[in-house]
Amino acid sequence: MPDIFVNYRTTDEDTGAALIERELSRRFGSERVFRASKSIKVGRRFPQELLTAVRRSSVLVAVIGERWADARTPDGRRALDDPEDWTRREIVEAFESGALVVPVLIGRATRLNRRDLPPELAELADCQYRRLDTRNADADLARIGDDLAEALPRLAEAERQIACEEAAAGNVSHRADRFEGWGGADQ
Repeated sequence: MPDIFVNYRTTDEDTGAALIERELSRRFGSERVFRASKSIKVGRRFPQELLTAVRRSSVLVAVIGERWADARTPDGRRALDDPEDWTRREIVEAFESGALVVPVLIGRATRLNRRDLPPELAELADCQYRRLDTRNADADLARIGDDLAEALPRLAEAERQIACEEAAAGNVSHRADRFEGWGGADQ
């Protein structure tokens, strides 16, 4: 069951979404992070898979690039105004299920404005965001992970467990140093 759902628009920041998902999966475990193209198995019905994953997740990370709000449907309407737009549906579902919603602004994307969003998404503009810039990618990704671990203590526990398993297997990494004294495998 995923704890984190990575929401993104494929025509906007799918690379940023993949980078965030990869780092969060490394830190907390792949099974704890849902990104549609990674997590939905072949032949599965994606509408049900997406909605189930959003409902079961405690956090939705909304990856927002410069083109996120301006994406268009095939008939030329703004995608965010279409109730069938999956990016919109996932965020609305996260709000309705009580998940923590964390906008991550990529590159030069600017903070969202309530007036520019449909009423069902206006709340997204009020959520404290984080930023991911390629110039500071390592630090920005670390901050996002740290914030999520603080907001969801079971993520911090999962990260500690991974570090202990790596240390026990002899795959000592820089991660193990963060958890020294936390009751490692030999204590």
